Amino acid sequence: MFAFADSVTPQLINPAEFSHVAAYVNGRFAWSPGQVRRFPRHIMIGVLPNAPVQAQVARCLDMERFDATASDFEPFCQERFDAGHEDALGYTSILGGSPLEGVAAIVAAMHESPLPWALWVAWWWGRPFPPSAAEVLAEIKALTGVVLPVGRLAACQWRNAPALDTSVWYGRDTFTVAGQ
Repeated sequence: MFAFADSVTPQLINPAEFSHVAAYVNGRFAWSPGQVRRFPRHIMIGVLPNAPVQAQVARCLDMERFDATASDFEPFCQERFDAGHEDALGYTSILGGSPLEGVAAIVAAMHESPLPWALWVAWWWGRPFPPSAAEVLAEIKALTGVVLPVGRLAACQWRNAPALDTSVWYGRDTFTVAGQ
């Protein structure tokens, strides 16, 4: 378990505090290559709807209002797999802001897919330390009724601030090494 940050203003993330980041590859808040290089390890996030090709450079698809939706996730995962990647990550809040986003919508869209995928969920739980994976899974079930399939929870964004959001990664470190 380790912390990582993301922000729409990457210059506000302190590399001494966060060695791992999630960076936007496209959309209004895309990071420049120089901003990504400030950090030793990263995951790239795509935000565009109807654009599975972004999976060639983005490991994560952002599925929230004004970005991609749950129906975009399976084609994104397929494109990742076809490009030779063994993983795909979806980002959403537990509930989502519309029927097209949130954990329930993604699980419904992916329930029969044989492709590898996992979720990074947002849950502002209001405590000064990150939730355990078991706590996040229990909250998903309590709020949505969804029992997330085993191995599908990768991370939880648990703290937001004006400059950056902080998340916890639950598995082994598979972030891309800078320069690769």
